[in-house]
Amino acid sequence: MGRPKGSKNKIKDNWKPVFLAAMRSYPVVRVACEQAGISRALAYQHRVSDPTFALAWTEAKDDGIDVLEASLHKRAREKDTLAAIFLLKHLRPAVYADNVNVSVSGSLSVEEVQSARTSLHAKLKQIEEVIAPDKRKLLTS
Repeated sequence: MGRPKGSKNKIKDNWKPVFLAAMRSYPVVRVACEQAGISRALAYQHRVSDPTFALAWTEAKDDGIDVLEASLHKRAREKDTLAAIFLLKHLRPAVYADNVNVSVSGSLSVEEVQSARTSLHAKLKQIEEVIAPDKRKLLTS
């Protein structure tokens, strides 16, 4: 005897509310899948094929991240310096983030590179003679 008509879809979809509730409380796909009793592949297949579920997934994940962010704010205010630093770097990157801007322009010819290499080798040999005159040579010629 087979499944009753329509039972496959009913069984397939009843995990979605459990999955979404899990994403709201702990926004990690693997954890939500475990709680819903499904594979990650099945969750991702439904996210692609069901736009309503995809939207609900995004909203549930955002809700879970909001809870996490609120918890981090609380910790930062309760003298957790690392949490405070993280929040400040994220919320005001222009002031607190580790900003590095490197800009390089121009070009070198092959001759200029070879000249710089020769000069560098000569300087390294001088340093080698001062640091370890009787030791094995650091550079190989």
